[in-house]
Amino acid sequence: MRLSHKVFMTTALLILTLAGVGIWSLLAINRLVDVNRGIATQSVPALRMGTSLREQLSGLILTEENARPAAAEAAQRAWNDRASKMAKDLGLLRAFLGTEAERTQHQEALVAFATYRRLAGMGPGVGAERRFASDRAGAHLDRMLGATYAALEDAQLEARELEARTWNMVFWTLLGSLAAALVTAGLLTAHLTRSLRRLSVATGQLADGAFTEPLPVTSRDEIGGLARSFNRMAERLREVDHLKEELFSHISHELRTPLTSVKEATHLLLERVPGSLTPKQGRLVEIISASSDRLLGLVSEVLELSRLRARVLPLERRPVDMEKVVVRALEELRPQIEEKCLAVGRTTTGSDFGMQGDEDRLLRVVVNLVGNAVKFTPDRGAVTVGLTDCGGEIEVLIKDTGIGIPQNAIGRIFDPYQQAHQGRGGSGLGLAIVKGLVEAHGGHVSVESTEGEGSAFFVRLPRDGGPTAEKVGIEP
Repeated sequence: MRLSHKVFMTTALLILTLAGVGIWSLLAINRLVDVNRGIATQSVPALRMGTSLREQLSGLILTEENARPAAAEAAQRAWNDRASKMAKDLGLLRAFLGTEAERTQHQEALVAFATYRRLAGMGPGVGAERRFASDRAGAHLDRMLGATYAALEDAQLEARELEARTWNMVFWTLLGSLAAALVTAGLLTAHLTRSLRRLSVATGQLADGAFTEPLPVTSRDEIGGLARSFNRMAERLREVDHLKEELFSHISHELRTPLTSVKEATHLLLERVPGSLTPKQGRLVEIISASSDRLLGLVSEVLELSRLRARVLPLERRPVDMEKVVVRALEELRPQIEEKCLAVGRTTTGSDFGMQGDEDRLLRVVVNLVGNAVKFTPDRGAVTVGLTDCGGEIEVLIKDTGIGIPQNAIGRIFDPYQQAHQGRGGSGLGLAIVKGLVEAHGGHVSVESTEGEGSAFFVRLPRDGGPTAEKVGIEP
């Protein structure tokens, strides 16, 4: 299932749950309103009217007993009027009665009151029957009021229970929905985070050349598709790396073999093995030899830089004394130094300059940097090579009094084929190779320069030699 479908279904389920709770709440509120409306429009008016009728009946009985001895016509008319009003109110009361018990008692009260009213005009001979009828009407009114009170209490109880159920339902449902949302969000987040963390680790391993096992694909959503795509990419990159190694090996063999043959042939000619050469032939052979040397050096630099960028350059780590490396580099460059009459100084700070590394590659770093210093320092200038024991690191300083580097070129001098000064020869690969070899040992290189005053290159190398991978290199 796609990740978007999972999110949609989870969201839809939560929305439907909340919608159901909302509808149920509206129905419960509607019922609560009906109950309260019934209390306000039926039970309360019924109680009020029932109580009033009970008082009216007592008043009629009292008026009828007080007025009978005189039998005054005015008093009789007043009694009849009050009786008519009570009969009318008693009839109106039925509209406010909500239960069958109330209506039954009301009907009995109507019949008893009608009997009492009829007997009230028959004189004293029916006094006992009249009192029985009035008592019966009063009793039925009392029972009706009791039924109304009971109905009111039931309605109030129902309202309270309905209110409590509504609040409980809304509270627990919202709490459950919130918990479900948090759990679902947590599961989705954990799934995404775990997959992305695994992918991030695999990406780092792939960048370091240490990724060997494919990522496990545990889902069929977008994350699973990304993992499958990553595995295909990693497999293709392994194939490309294999092709690169084969290509570099092939190119190295195909270029070095004829160049070496040309160089050996020129050596044989210069040594007059086949016979003597004329001066012009000797000059041409010297040109061929110099050009072969330059071309072989360029091919070596291009291949080494390419292997660095492809991260397929092997390093043979073993104990190295950097002080001896500096001495070897200066000895290798002595002819150029003496040709320009340069003053070369060596300085050391500390006593321990041992580290783990590839001695030949480190020698290449120092030779390239000192060679650049010699190349860009005018005759009778000065070059200083310093070593500093920095505890867990060794710092190599190559400082000169040469022409310096323009400020706008400092940021790109370590890029391949970039030169701060054009027209002075060179391939523009030397500093790029220096940077790659230093970083392959886990170190870094920096430069400070003032145009017209000279430059200072700082190389910091960790004593443990940096990454322990079999093949290391620089980022393309």
